[in-house]
Amino acid sequence: MIGPVVLALRLCLVLLGVGALAGQVLYVPLAATEAARASPDLAHLAVPYAVAAVVVLACVQAALVGVWKLLAVLGGRRDCGPLDPGARRWVGVVAVSAAVATAVTVATVTHLVSWVGVGGPFALVVQAASLVGGTGVVLLLVVVLLLVVVRHRLAAPAARSREVAGVG
Repeated sequence: MIGPVVLALRLCLVLLGVGALAGQVLYVPLAATEAARASPDLAHLAVPYAVAAVVVLACVQAALVGVWKLLAVLGGRRDCGPLDPGARRWVGVVAVSAAVATAVTVATVTHLVSWVGVGGPFALVVQAASLVGGTGVVLLLVVVLLLVVVRHRLAAPAARSREVAGVG
């Protein structure tokens, strides 16, 4: 049962990765050009904001790679458990990617609203949603990692006691 689920999740990861790459290569430059054309007084912000968008999409791609590697653990493709340093490293990659994407998004919107003075209420909603959502994702990842560690630390003694009970 795990095999088809892992395969479906990997297909979703590939589609998301292709979408993020298309966003970096096609959409972000096109949107930056159009925004500069629509607001010539803000055209000087097109390149820095486009770079910020590309960085956020790169963070998404790094997180997708981390999830792919973690699916290898779940799918049994690697002979290691969730306590393996490699698996924990990939959870860290996903968490750091989420934290960097959140920081870049919040900093960009803060600059837009506070220093440039445009954006209005919608930009404040985006800023708050990015801050709360991104922080929530990072905290959720940390909690999941801690739960996995605790579960496996408790599972090992339980398995040993079952083994001893079966022998005796």
